[in-house]
Amino acid sequence: MKDLERMLELLEQKRLHFLEYEKEMEDLPRLPVEEMEACVERGGVIIDKVKELDDRLNQLLQENGPLALSAVNHDCDRGQLDGALGKLYDVSLGVKAVASRILENDGMIRQRIEYERDLAMEKIKEINTQASSVAGRYQRSTETGARPSAPEWQGREV
Repeated sequence: MKDLERMLELLEQKRLHFLEYEKEMEDLPRLPVEEMEACVERGGVIIDKVKELDDRLNQLLQENGPLALSAVNHDCDRGQLDGALGKLYDVSLGVKAVASRILENDGMIRQRIEYERDLAMEKIKEINTQASSVAGRYQRSTETGARPSAPEWQGREV
């Protein structure tokens, strides 16, 4: 198998980045609102690194044929793989384990973000209602000082 060590290295780097992402995001559901955006941005930077690794890994997997891709994606029986493909399978399984934990935490993160979004929407509605009320009072106050627009007043001087 060509480039086995490089593929194993890329998988290990991917696992380490996922661990870093997991650590970064695990506190997000409990962070104050003002810190959430920075946390999500740091997570995005890590995910971009993972995507770069995936691109390089997929290129190497394509060069090594469908069995290598099958081993990394766990689309085959581990017992039927030789040493090199078995290593790919095992290291990839470690990456998948971390990714699975991340997905479990993702539900809590989404709930927190939706909760904060709903709170913000309620505040916006409240502000809009207050603004409409103030604008209405202003409009009524300006109307009381204006000349009536009845036809009998038109063309007459006061």
